[in-house]
Amino acid sequence: MSSSPTPGTDGHAPGVPTELYSSFTNSVRELADATLRSNADAETLARAEALVREVTATLTADQIPGTHGESCPQGGLVGSWGNTVVGLRNPVAIPLVFAYETDRVWAEFTPGALFEGPPGHMHGGVIAMFLDQVLGELAVHLNRPGLTANLSVDYLKPTKLNTVLRIEAWVERTEGFKTWTTGTVSTADGTVCAKGTGLFILPRFLREKSLAEITEAQQHDATTS
Repeated sequence: MSSSPTPGTDGHAPGVPTELYSSFTNSVRELADATLRSNADAETLARAEALVREVTATLTADQIPGTHGESCPQGGLVGSWGNTVVGLRNPVAIPLVFAYETDRVWAEFTPGALFEGPPGHMHGGVIAMFLDQVLGELAVHLNRPGLTANLSVDYLKPTKLNTVLRIEAWVERTEGFKTWTTGTVSTADGTVCAKGTGLFILPRFLREKSLAEITEAQQHDATTS
């Protein structure tokens, strides 16, 4: 494996525009969906597998060690590119793109076949993951970042795939280094399918740092407090 080029100050490999990272990752998401739903015959699948393995070998010939977040210490938007919910370069992510209001964060998305649990409906674990992200995203938006200390989800109705959904979050209360947030996943007509509540706590090892340093270290997936 050859050594990777040193990323620029913006976290990109030299000469690679963000738009290309985005479009390439979207093509991999399309490939994953096609892999799941294809009715191709054995010969076609064998040819496709050979092509995929060839592309994989090309890409792994020059790659970073470990994870994207570990290799991108400057944080910010580029630092979140590996995130499994919002990551621009993570093909597992939808990805969610949030809109920000004064005291609320929301996004619309259309989950497809890759997110299936019960036939035709979203997997409950995926719903919980998305709620964890939006609840933590709100805490960061309010300049009260923290790591997930508690997450509780009530599943109120089955959440259909291939339909436009809205996920949003708002703050319930704050106390010292703690922030309690609430969020929902709902259909276009306002029917709430799932409701989540989260507690986010700024861990001790970050309490003496600046807000910029805290935001850089934010992960939303630990229980340290």
